Amino acid sequence: MMMKTPLAIAIAALAFTSTAAIAEEPRSGGTINTIIQPEPPGLVLGMVQNAPTRVVAGNIYEGLLRYSTDLEPMPQLAESWDVSDDGLTWTFHLREGVLWHDGEPFTSADVVFSADVFHRELNPSARAVLQHVESIEATDDHTVVFTLSDPFGPFLLSFEAGTFTMVPKHLYEGTDFRDNEHNNHPIGTGAFKFKNWDRGTVIELVRNDDYYEDDLPYLDGINWHIIPDGASRAVAYENGTVDVLPNGTVENFDIPRLSAMDNTCITDEGHEYFSPFAMLWMNNREGPTADKRFRQAVMYAMDREFAHEVLWNELGNVPLSAFGSNARFQNDELEPYDHNPERARELLEEMGYDGEEVRLLPLPYGETWTRWAEAVQQN
Repeated sequence: MMMKTPLAIAIAALAFTSTAAIAEEPRSGGTINTIIQPEPPGLVLGMVQNAPTRVVAGNIYEGLLRYSTDLEPMPQLAESWDVSDDGLTWTFHLREGVLWHDGEPFTSADVVFSADVFHRELNPSARAVLQHVESIEATDDHTVVFTLSDPFGPFLLSFEAGTFTMVPKHLYEGTDFRDNEHNNHPIGTGAFKFKNWDRGTVIELVRNDDYYEDDLPYLDGINWHIIPDGASRAVAYENGTVDVLPNGTVENFDIPRLSAMDNTCITDEGHEYFSPFAMLWMNNREGPTADKRFRQAVMYAMDREFAHEVLWNELGNVPLSAFGSNARFQNDELEPYDHNPERARELLEEMGYDGEEVRLLPLPYGETWTRWAEAVQQN
């Protein structure tokens, strides 16, 4: 995250921003111009799960909870919660006076519909949690009880806007969710309201004047500019077209130069919940990659320290597993995969690999990802 300090005082309410980077007291007013890369395919969280959708729509929609940089649960649409001694019954007490962006009240009926109907049908991330949920009941307009079939440790970490987005029952119940007219004009409870989406150019959000948090948001609006070329995104920051560069919007090799500009500050905070990874997703069902030894060989063949130092300009770190280093499920005692091409060859010989072609498809997030795919191919 990179930002110009004269405007940084206004962005404490942005979902992707850490207030740790802000030296002054926030004051109200102004519109932030920033970038989203690539352009999201849609803005209805739960229906679309990719990162660009989460970044933009996370300002429109909300979950029952939000999380600190230490991943501790904090109130959002639920102002408090209780759990039974056996860990099976979770009771959420909702804020009163919360309104959807169309003026309708947010109630426990929206929570039950969102979790038990909308997400159960559309959202694989939510379904992974819901398989542990026996029932969801609204006991009054502002109380919801989740009863689990078995204790599930990560349960309370599941209620951010991306996994259990709250969607308006009165607009979606009884409709084809994927073809609902409100998908093009999303209605949430968040600090910002959808205004306009000029495809390929900009997504505009405006302040929710009826937001339940006093004096928030500070900003009058957010303009998410869509600029396909990485070099052009860097120029847009240099010439003042945009004020903020979220994670991943410019190439890593441009960060040292841009961060040295006057009136610019940079932070690596704000993504703790998602712990972004550069990873290889492999087909575990068919082809050479279905053999564990092939996947292990790839891990030994990759020079991840080179990728960290050269491709990622020493940003982040080389992980031990698929859990981020800040996650409570990370195991620091795991043995890392060192760069060992000889061991990789041994594993391939052991499995009888015959040289069948394996294709790499880099993410469309910029030149760094293409270079990463090329480095893996070369290894």
